[in-house]
Amino acid sequence: MLSPFEIVAIGFTAFITVDMAKYLRSGELKKDFSSLRTLRGWKWLGAIPVTLVLLAVTISFGLFLMQIGRPVMDWSWLKLLQTPGEKVQGQNLMTSGLRIPWFALPFLVLLVLNVPRLAKREERAFRQGTRTLPEALGRSVHFGLIHCIVGVPIGIGLALTIPGLWFTYVYLKGGVRLSTAWHVVYNYIILSMVAVWMVSPMFMR
Repeated sequence: MLSPFEIVAIGFTAFITVDMAKYLRSGELKKDFSSLRTLRGWKWLGAIPVTLVLLAVTISFGLFLMQIGRPVMDWSWLKLLQTPGEKVQGQNLMTSGLRIPWFALPFLVLLVLNVPRLAKREERAFRQGTRTLPEALGRSVHFGLIHCIVGVPIGIGLALTIPGLWFTYVYLKGGVRLSTAWHVVYNYIILSMVAVWMVSPMFMR
C-alpha cells in the first residue's frame, strides 16, 4: 500500500510529465533553446566553473542553515505526509520521477528538454524589471523560498537566494536571455550530477 508521500510524489510526477510532454508538442523548444546562444564560445568555458562554485556555495550554505537552524530550517511540508515508521526528507518533487526505476530515464530526458522553458519562466517572474538592490534581494529571497512549494527544505530555499542574486546580476548585464542561459547551465549541472548518481550503482555491482 502506498504511503501519502508516495501518492503525492507519483501524482506530482504524472502532472509534470503530462505538462512537459505537451510542451514538446508546442513547437517552442527551438526558440527556448536559442537563449543558450548568448553563451557562445569562450563564455561557456567561463560559465561552467563559475556555476560549479555557485552551486557548491549554495549547497554548503543550505546544509549549514539546516544544521544550525533545526527544526525550522530543515523543515519541509512533505514531512506532514510522514507515517509512523516512515522517514520523509525534504526534496524537490520536480525530480521525483527520477526515483521510479523503470521511468527514470525517459523522465530525465523530458526534464532536460524542458529546462530552458522552466528557467525562462522563473527569470521572467523573478528577474525581469529589477532595477535596485532592495528589489534584487527581495526577489531573490522570493525566488529561493518559492522552491519550498515543491518540497525543498526552508534552509535550502533560503540558500537559493545566492544563485538568485547571481542571476539578477547577469540579468542587469544582458537581460532575461542571458540570465536564462546561466540558469539553464546551473540546472544542467545539477541534472548531470543526478544522472551520475543514477548510473553509478550499475558500475558498483
